[in-house]
Amino acid sequence: MNYYGQPNGQNNGQLPPQMYYPYGDEATPDEKKEIRRTFNAVGAALLALYILIIVFCYAGFWAFCGEMEYNEYGQAVYTLAHTIVGGCFPALTAMLVFVLYCALTRYNPKELFGTDGLNGKEIAKYVMIVLFLQQLSMILGVIMQNGLYSVGLEVPGVDYALEHKPSVYAVDVIATVILAPIGEELVYRGIVLRCTARISQRFAIFLSAFIFGIMHGNPYQFVLGFLLGIPMAMITIKTGSLIPSIICHMSANIIASLQTVVNYFNEDASLAVTVISLPVFLIAGLIVFVMEASSGGMKLPAYTPYHKKRTFPILITSWSMILVTVLYAADLIMSIQPIRIPDMSGITEQAARFILRS
Repeated sequence: MNYYGQPNGQNNGQLPPQMYYPYGDEATPDEKKEIRRTFNAVGAALLALYILIIVFCYAGFWAFCGEMEYNEYGQAVYTLAHTIVGGCFPALTAMLVFVLYCALTRYNPKELFGTDGLNGKEIAKYVMIVLFLQQLSMILGVIMQNGLYSVGLEVPGVDYALEHKPSVYAVDVIATVILAPIGEELVYRGIVLRCTARISQRFAIFLSAFIFGIMHGNPYQFVLGFLLGIPMAMITIKTGSLIPSIICHMSANIIASLQTVVNYFNEDASLAVTVISLPVFLIAGLIVFVMEASSGGMKLPAYTPYHKKRTFPILITSWSMILVTVLYAADLIMSIQPIRIPDMSGITEQAARFILRS
Protein backbone atom coordinates (compact mmCIF):
# COMPACT_ATOMS: atom_id res chain seq x y z
CA MET A 1 0.00 0.00 0.00
CA ASN A 2 1.08 3.58 -0.61
CA TYR A 3 -0.51 6.86 0.35
CA TYR A 4 -2.45 6.97 -2.91
CA GLY A 5 -4.68 4.19 -1.61
CA GLN A 6 -6.19 2.85 1.56
CA PRO A 7 -6.36 -0.67 3.05
CA ASN A 8 -9.27 -3.07 2.47
CA GLY A 9 -9.96 -1.98 -1.13
CA GLN A 10 -9.23 -4.22 -4.10
CA ASN A 11 -8.40 -3.41 -7.71
CA ASN A 12 -7.54 -6.76 -9.33
CA GLY A 13 -4.15 -6.71 -7.64
CA GLN A 14 -2.69 -4.47 -10.35
CA LEU A 15 -2.72 -1.11 -8.62
CA PRO A 16 -2.54 0.10 -5.02
CA PRO A 17 -5.91 -0.16 -3.26
CA GLN A 18 -8.28 2.75 -2.83
CA MET A 19 -11.02 3.55 -0.35
CA TYR A 20 -13.41 0.71 0.42
CA TYR A 21 -17.09 1.47 0.95
CA PRO A 22 -18.88 -1.06 3.17
CA TYR A 23 -22.30 0.63 3.14
CA GLY A 24 -23.46 -0.03 -0.42
CA ASP A 25 -23.73 2.22 -3.45
CA GLU A 26 -25.17 5.21 -1.62
CA ALA A 27 -22.85 7.27 0.54
CA THR A 28 -23.82 7.75 4.17
CA PRO A 29 -24.04 11.31 5.54
CA ASP A 30 -20.82 10.80 7.46
CA GLU A 31 -19.05 9.58 4.31
CA LYS A 32 -20.28 12.60 2.37
CA LYS A 33 -18.97 14.94 5.06
CA GLU A 34 -15.57 13.25 5.08
CA ILE A 35 -15.27 13.29 1.29
CA ARG A 36 -16.48 16.90 1.08
CA ARG A 37 -13.86 17.88 3.65
CA THR A 38 -11.23 16.26 1.42
CA PHE A 39 -12.40 18.20 -1.62
CA ASN A 40 -12.61 21.43 0.38
CA ALA A 41 -9.07 20.95 1.69
CA VAL A 42 -7.74 20.40 -1.84
CA GLY A 43 -9.68 23.39 -3.14
CA ALA A 44 -8.44 25.58 -0.28
CA ALA A 45 -4.83 24.67 -1.11
CA LEU A 46 -5.44 25.57 -4.77
CA LEU A 47 -7.09 28.85 -3.79
CA ALA A 48 -4.15 29.70 -1.55
CA LEU A 49 -1.78 28.97 -4.43
CA TYR A 50 -3.85 31.09 -6.82
CA ILE A 51 -3.96 34.07 -4.47
CA LEU A 52 -0.32 33.88 -3.36
CA ILE A 53 0.97 33.67 -6.93
CA ILE A 54 -0.98 36.82 -7.82
CA VAL A 55 0.25 38.65 -4.72
CA PHE A 56 3.90 37.60 -5.04
CA CYS A 57 4.09 38.11 -8.81
CA TYR A 58 2.36 41.49 -8.81
CA ALA A 59 4.53 42.63 -5.92
CA GLY A 60 7.62 41.31 -7.69
CA PHE A 61 6.79 42.99 -10.99
CA TRP A 62 6.02 46.24 -9.18
CA ALA A 63 9.17 46.18 -7.05
CA PHE A 64 11.77 44.80 -9.46
CA CYS A 65 10.53 45.12 -13.03
CA GLY A 66 10.29 48.22 -15.13
CA GLU A 67 7.69 48.93 -17.75
CA MET A 68 7.28 46.11 -20.24
CA GLU A 69 8.88 46.71 -23.62
CA TYR A 70 7.82 45.20 -26.93
CA ASN A 71 9.82 44.25 -30.01
CA GLU A 72 8.99 44.98 -33.62
CA TYR A 73 6.74 41.91 -33.76
CA GLY A 74 4.58 43.14 -30.89
CA GLN A 75 5.99 40.53 -28.49
CA ALA A 76 6.61 41.40 -24.83
CA VAL A 77 10.35 41.28 -24.06
CA TYR A 78 11.21 39.61 -20.75
CA THR A 79 14.25 41.00 -18.94
CA LEU A 80 16.11 39.14 -16.19
CA ALA A 81 13.78 40.57 -13.53
CA HIS A 82 10.68 39.62 -15.53
CA THR A 83 12.01 36.09 -16.01
CA ILE A 84 12.82 35.63 -12.32
CA VAL A 85 9.44 36.92 -11.17
CA GLY A 86 7.33 35.33 -13.90
CA GLY A 87 9.25 32.05 -14.08
CA CYS A 88 10.58 31.34 -10.60
CA PHE A 89 8.04 32.95 -8.28
CA PRO A 90 5.06 30.69 -9.23
CA ALA A 91 7.12 27.51 -8.78
CA LEU A 92 8.55 28.65 -5.46
CA THR A 93 5.05 29.64 -4.33
CA ALA A 94 3.80 26.14 -5.19
CA MET A 95 6.57 24.67 -3.02
CA LEU A 96 5.58 27.02 -0.18
CA VAL A 97 1.92 26.00 -0.41
CA PHE A 98 2.91 22.33 -0.33
CA VAL A 99 5.05 22.88 2.79
CA LEU A 100 2.22 24.77 4.51
CA TYR A 101 -0.29 22.08 3.54
CA CYS A 102 1.94 19.36 5.00
CA ALA A 103 2.42 21.38 8.18
CA LEU A 104 -1.32 21.98 8.64
CA THR A 105 -2.29 18.38 7.89
CA ARG A 106 0.74 16.93 9.70
CA TYR A 107 1.61 14.90 6.64
CA ASN A 108 5.14 13.56 6.22
CA PRO A 109 6.16 14.40 2.62
CA LYS A 110 8.92 11.78 2.69
CA GLU A 111 6.24 9.25 1.76
CA LEU A 112 5.95 10.90 -1.64
CA PHE A 113 9.58 10.31 -2.54
CA GLY A 114 9.99 6.60 -1.94
CA THR A 115 12.30 4.68 -4.25
CA ASP A 116 11.19 1.14 -3.40
CA GLY A 117 9.88 -0.60 -6.49
CA LEU A 118 10.83 2.15 -8.92
CA ASN A 119 11.69 0.67 -12.28
CA GLY A 120 13.87 2.63 -14.70
CA LYS A 121 12.40 0.85 -17.72
CA GLU A 122 8.85 1.65 -16.60
CA ILE A 123 9.72 5.30 -16.03
CA ALA A 124 11.38 5.49 -19.47
CA LYS A 125 8.17 4.18 -21.06
CA TYR A 126 6.11 6.90 -19.42
CA VAL A 127 8.66 9.54 -20.41
CA MET A 128 8.23 8.51 -24.05
CA ILE A 129 4.43 8.51 -23.67
CA VAL A 130 4.57 12.00 -22.17
CA LEU A 131 6.81 13.23 -25.00
CA PHE A 132 4.43 11.69 -27.54
CA LEU A 133 1.47 13.50 -25.98
CA GLN A 134 3.52 16.70 -25.84
CA GLN A 135 4.06 16.60 -29.61
CA LEU A 136 0.40 15.72 -30.15
CA SER A 137 -0.66 18.69 -28.04
CA MET A 138 1.57 20.95 -30.11
CA ILE A 139 -0.21 19.85 -33.28
CA LEU A 140 -3.57 20.43 -31.61
CA GLY A 141 -2.31 23.81 -30.39
CA VAL A 142 -1.33 24.90 -33.89
CA ILE A 143 -4.78 23.89 -35.14
CA MET A 144 -6.40 25.81 -32.30
CA GLN A 145 -4.23 28.87 -32.91
CA ASN A 146 -5.05 28.95 -36.61
CA GLY A 147 -8.71 28.47 -35.76
CA LEU A 148 -8.65 31.43 -33.37
CA TYR A 149 -6.82 33.59 -35.91
CA SER A 150 -9.43 32.73 -38.53
CA VAL A 151 -12.10 34.38 -36.37
CA GLY A 152 -9.91 37.32 -35.34
CA LEU A 153 -8.78 36.01 -31.94
CA GLU A 154 -5.44 35.20 -30.33
CA VAL A 155 -3.85 34.37 -26.99
CA PRO A 156 -1.24 37.15 -26.64
CA GLY A 157 -0.03 36.05 -23.22
CA VAL A 158 1.92 33.07 -24.60
CA ASP A 159 3.68 35.13 -27.27
CA TYR A 160 6.77 36.72 -25.70
CA ALA A 161 10.50 36.98 -26.31
CA LEU A 162 13.44 36.81 -23.93
CA GLU A 163 15.99 39.58 -23.77
CA HIS A 164 19.08 38.33 -25.62
CA LYS A 165 21.34 37.85 -22.59
CA PRO A 166 22.86 34.62 -21.21
CA SER A 167 21.58 35.29 -17.69
CA VAL A 168 18.00 35.67 -18.90
CA TYR A 169 18.11 32.42 -20.86
CA ALA A 170 19.81 30.59 -17.97
CA VAL A 171 17.15 31.66 -15.46
CA ASP A 172 14.39 30.74 -17.91
CA VAL A 173 15.82 27.24 -18.35
CA ILE A 174 16.28 26.77 -14.58
CA ALA A 175 12.71 27.88 -13.91
CA THR A 176 11.26 25.74 -16.71
CA VAL A 177 13.31 22.56 -16.36
CA ILE A 178 13.88 22.37 -12.60
CA LEU A 179 11.66 24.61 -10.49
CA ALA A 180 8.35 24.33 -12.37
CA PRO A 181 8.29 20.51 -12.56
CA ILE A 182 9.09 20.14 -8.86
CA GLY A 183 6.68 22.83 -7.67
CA GLU A 184 3.81 21.77 -9.90
CA GLU A 185 4.18 18.05 -9.16
CA LEU A 186 4.15 18.75 -5.42
CA VAL A 187 0.78 20.47 -5.77
CA TYR A 188 -1.05 18.66 -8.56
CA ARG A 189 0.18 15.13 -7.92
CA GLY A 190 1.32 15.58 -4.33
CA ILE A 191 -1.85 17.25 -3.02
CA VAL A 192 -4.67 17.00 -5.58
CA LEU A 193 -4.00 13.46 -6.77
CA ARG A 194 -2.84 12.06 -3.43
CA CYS A 195 -5.90 13.25 -1.53
CA THR A 196 -8.61 12.50 -4.10
CA ALA A 197 -7.12 9.10 -5.08
CA ARG A 198 -8.27 7.76 -1.73
CA ILE A 199 -11.83 8.38 -2.92
CA SER A 200 -11.38 7.10 -6.48
CA GLN A 201 -8.10 6.62 -8.29
CA ARG A 202 -9.57 6.93 -11.79
CA PHE A 203 -11.50 10.06 -10.89
CA ALA A 204 -8.40 11.50 -9.23
CA ILE A 205 -6.29 10.89 -12.35
CA PHE A 206 -8.64 12.91 -14.55
CA LEU A 207 -9.43 15.54 -11.90
CA SER A 208 -5.74 16.25 -11.24
CA ALA A 209 -5.03 16.35 -15.00
CA PHE A 210 -7.94 18.74 -15.55
CA ILE A 211 -6.85 21.08 -12.75
CA PHE A 212 -3.23 20.88 -13.96
CA GLY A 213 -4.34 21.88 -17.45
CA ILE A 214 -6.79 24.63 -16.62
CA MET A 215 -4.51 26.33 -14.11
CA HIS A 216 -2.15 27.33 -16.95
CA GLY A 217 -4.73 29.92 -17.95
CA ASN A 218 -4.84 29.54 -21.75
CA PRO A 219 -6.40 26.98 -24.12
CA TYR A 220 -3.12 25.75 -25.63
CA GLN A 221 -1.52 24.81 -22.34
CA PHE A 222 -4.82 23.48 -21.04
CA VAL A 223 -4.70 20.80 -23.73
CA LEU A 224 -1.00 20.20 -23.02
CA GLY A 225 -1.42 20.02 -19.25
CA PHE A 226 -4.48 17.77 -19.40
CA LEU A 227 -2.92 15.27 -21.82
CA LEU A 228 0.40 15.13 -19.94
CA GLY A 229 -1.32 15.08 -16.56
CA ILE A 230 -3.01 11.73 -17.23
CA PRO A 231 0.10 9.53 -17.67
CA MET A 232 1.97 11.44 -14.95
CA ALA A 233 -0.90 10.75 -12.56
CA MET A 234 -1.06 7.11 -13.63
CA ILE A 235 2.60 6.41 -12.92
CA THR A 236 2.28 8.24 -9.60
CA ILE A 237 -0.63 5.97 -8.66
CA LYS A 238 1.33 2.88 -9.72
CA THR A 239 4.52 3.73 -7.84
CA GLY A 240 3.22 5.84 -4.97
CA SER A 241 6.10 8.24 -5.60
CA LEU A 242 6.40 11.68 -7.17
CA ILE A 243 9.86 10.92 -8.54
CA PRO A 244 8.66 9.36 -11.83
CA SER A 245 6.18 12.17 -12.55
CA ILE A 246 8.84 14.79 -11.82
CA ILE A 247 11.19 13.03 -14.25
CA CYS A 248 8.44 12.92 -16.90
CA HIS A 249 7.63 16.59 -16.32
CA MET A 250 11.27 17.62 -16.51
CA SER A 251 11.74 15.61 -19.70
CA ALA A 252 8.86 17.38 -21.41
CA ASN A 253 10.14 20.78 -20.31
CA ILE A 254 13.67 19.96 -21.47
CA ILE A 255 12.34 19.31 -24.98
CA ALA A 256 10.38 22.57 -24.84
CA SER A 257 13.42 24.48 -23.56
CA LEU A 258 15.67 23.19 -26.35
CA GLN A 259 14.01 25.73 -28.61
CA THR A 260 14.78 28.51 -26.16
CA VAL A 261 18.44 27.52 -25.82
CA VAL A 262 18.95 27.07 -29.57
CA ASN A 263 17.11 30.34 -30.19
CA TYR A 264 19.79 32.18 -28.20
CA PHE A 265 22.46 31.08 -30.66
CA ASN A 266 20.43 30.90 -33.85
CA GLU A 267 16.83 32.06 -34.10
CA ASP A 268 16.17 30.25 -37.36
CA ALA A 269 17.58 26.96 -36.03
CA SER A 270 15.12 26.91 -33.12
CA LEU A 271 12.27 26.09 -35.47
CA ALA A 272 14.39 23.30 -36.99
CA VAL A 273 14.63 21.71 -33.53
CA THR A 274 10.86 21.44 -33.44
CA VAL A 275 10.66 20.19 -37.01
CA ILE A 276 13.13 17.41 -36.13
CA SER A 277 11.95 16.53 -32.64
CA LEU A 278 8.23 16.50 -33.45
CA PRO A 279 8.18 13.45 -35.79
CA VAL A 280 10.86 11.61 -33.77
CA PHE A 281 9.00 11.74 -30.45
CA LEU A 282 5.61 11.53 -32.13
CA ILE A 283 6.43 8.26 -33.86
CA ALA A 284 8.65 6.71 -31.17
CA GLY A 285 6.25 7.73 -28.41
CA LEU A 286 3.25 6.43 -30.33
CA ILE A 287 4.94 3.04 -30.69
CA VAL A 288 5.63 2.89 -26.94
CA PHE A 289 2.09 4.06 -26.16
CA VAL A 290 0.50 1.40 -28.37
CA MET A 291 2.75 -1.36 -26.98
CA GLU A 292 2.07 -0.33 -23.41
CA ALA A 293 -1.68 -0.03 -24.01
CA SER A 294 -1.89 -3.41 -25.78
CA SER A 295 -0.05 -5.10 -22.89
CA GLY A 296 -2.45 -3.63 -20.33
CA GLY A 297 0.10 -1.20 -18.92
CA MET A 298 -2.18 1.78 -19.53
CA LYS A 299 -5.19 0.20 -17.86
CA LEU A 300 -7.01 2.65 -15.64
CA PRO A 301 -8.10 1.82 -12.08
CA ALA A 302 -11.64 0.58 -11.57
CA TYR A 303 -14.51 3.08 -11.41
CA THR A 304 -17.41 1.32 -9.72
CA PRO A 305 -20.89 2.51 -8.70
CA TYR A 306 -19.39 3.05 -5.25
CA HIS A 307 -17.02 5.64 -6.68
CA LYS A 308 -19.57 7.29 -8.98
CA LYS A 309 -21.75 8.21 -6.00
CA ARG A 310 -18.81 9.60 -4.06
CA THR A 311 -16.91 11.70 -6.60
CA PHE A 312 -18.57 14.22 -8.92
CA PRO A 313 -21.90 14.46 -7.03
CA ILE A 314 -20.00 15.46 -3.89
CA LEU A 315 -17.32 17.48 -5.71
CA ILE A 316 -19.92 19.95 -7.01
CA THR A 317 -20.97 20.65 -3.41
CA SER A 318 -17.43 21.71 -2.46
CA TRP A 319 -17.35 25.51 -2.31
CA SER A 320 -13.58 25.78 -2.64
CA MET A 321 -13.33 23.46 -5.66
CA ILE A 322 -16.14 25.32 -7.42
CA LEU A 323 -14.56 28.70 -6.70
CA VAL A 324 -11.06 27.77 -7.83
CA THR A 325 -12.41 26.10 -10.99
CA VAL A 326 -14.42 29.23 -11.85
CA LEU A 327 -11.31 31.39 -11.33
CA TYR A 328 -9.16 29.15 -13.51
CA ALA A 329 -11.85 28.97 -16.20
CA ALA A 330 -12.25 32.77 -16.17
CA ASP A 331 -8.50 33.20 -16.66
CA LEU A 332 -8.56 30.78 -19.59
CA ILE A 333 -11.50 32.51 -21.26
CA MET A 334 -10.05 36.00 -20.74
CA SER A 335 -6.73 34.89 -22.24
CA ILE A 336 -8.47 34.78 -25.63
CA GLN A 337 -8.58 38.31 -27.03
CA PRO A 338 -9.15 40.09 -30.35
CA ILE A 339 -6.05 40.26 -32.52
CA ARG A 340 -4.18 43.49 -31.85
CA ILE A 341 -1.93 43.21 -34.89
CA PRO A 342 -3.69 41.28 -37.67
CA ASP A 343 -0.54 39.63 -39.01
CA MET A 344 -1.00 36.01 -40.07
CA SER A 345 2.69 35.37 -40.76
CA GLY A 346 4.70 33.13 -38.48
CA ILE A 347 1.74 31.54 -36.70
CA THR A 348 3.16 28.02 -36.83
CA GLU A 349 6.60 29.17 -35.71
CA GLN A 350 5.16 31.07 -32.75
CA ALA A 351 3.05 28.09 -31.77
CA ALA A 352 6.04 25.77 -31.89
CA ARG A 353 8.02 28.05 -29.59
CA PHE A 354 5.44 28.92 -26.98
CA ILE A 355 2.62 26.37 -26.84
CA LEU A 356 4.83 23.60 -25.40
CA ARG A 357 5.83 25.46 -22.26
CA SER A 358 4.25 24.11 -19.05
